Amino acid sequence: MSRDAMPKRPRRLQRGGLTVELAIVTGIAATLLASAAPDFSGFVASAQLRSASDNLRGGLRLAQIEAIKRQAPVELVLTDDEPSTADVTPSNEGRNWVIRAPSTSGGFDLIRSRAGESWTPRVRVEADRSVFAFDPFGRLRADSFGNAAPTREMRVELADREALARPLWVVVRPAGSSLSCDPHAPDSDPFACS
Repeated sequence: MSRDAMPKRPRRLQRGGLTVELAIVTGIAATLLASAAPDFSGFVASAQLRSASDNLRGGLRLAQIEAIKRQAPVELVLTDDEPSTADVTPSNEGRNWVIRAPSTSGGFDLIRSRAGESWTPRVRVEADRSVFAFDPFGRLRADSFGNAAPTREMRVELADREALARPLWVVVRPAGSSLSCDPHAPDSDPFACS
């Protein structure tokens, strides 16, 4: 018997099945999203902390390199001011930063700036020092605000405003080097601050 000769059954159309299926799929998707939202918020917080840490370390390194290249003092200043000029007010809780060098005509020349407030809005900053000045050898030195050269490591703590992620520290050594670390990591972890 050929295929064409086989009797064909009339197809029955399903009615109303699509609406029920959509309601079930929507309910499952909403449940998954609701259960994943806290984890996603923690992920965003961790990503912003890492970004802020990397940006600050990059700025510190750039200030150090500029001081060596110019053979003149260069400063990285943490500030809450808009980082569009070199004349800013230092702040130990400043999320923005500027890199500046003394100008031959007085004042300072702006080398680079970063508005951390707009890039990483969840990050809270708490620093031991608001101005990191580098000498022509790349070491930390006294700054233009009258602070003496540090004799110990200086810490900048970066934390999530909602405490959904572990804080990070950027540690700046008197020799000018810096590192990012996790103050709560066990000593066996290579990312620990020990």
